Amino acid sequence: SMTFRIAPDSLSSKLAKFSGIGVINTLIHTAVVVLCIERLGVHPSLANAVAFVVANSFSYWANRRWNFKTEASLGQYGRFLLVSLAGLAITVLVSGLAAWAGWHYLVGLGLVFVALPALTFLLHWRWTFKH
Repeated sequence: SMTFRIAPDSLSSKLAKFSGIGVINTLIHTAVVVLCIERLGVHPSLANAVAFVVANSFSYWANRRWNFKTEASLGQYGRFLLVSLAGLAITVLVSGLAAWAGWHYLVGLGLVFVALPALTFLLHWRWTFKH
């Protein structure tokens, strides 16, 4: 039988690691939101803001260290944060457009889930962590 091996620094390897980090990131965000609301009595908006900061910091560290293997810098984190905030803006825009079009909210969410990871990966690979 033929087996296919993915080279450690190949594009498909980076994409797989980026996806794995994204899943962990989502779990961290969720855990922080639940902890802030259930244990600390924090308002959901503030809980999500805190969770974004924690999860985004983890995502930057994990992608920098484990995936793109670059040295940390303030400028690099600034680019990472900018891509993350652009992703948030796209999420709000796409879900707003879907609602305006009269589509079920899950259609908008589906569009975000399909388009956003590919776009953010591309931006991080070609801009944030380019070396």
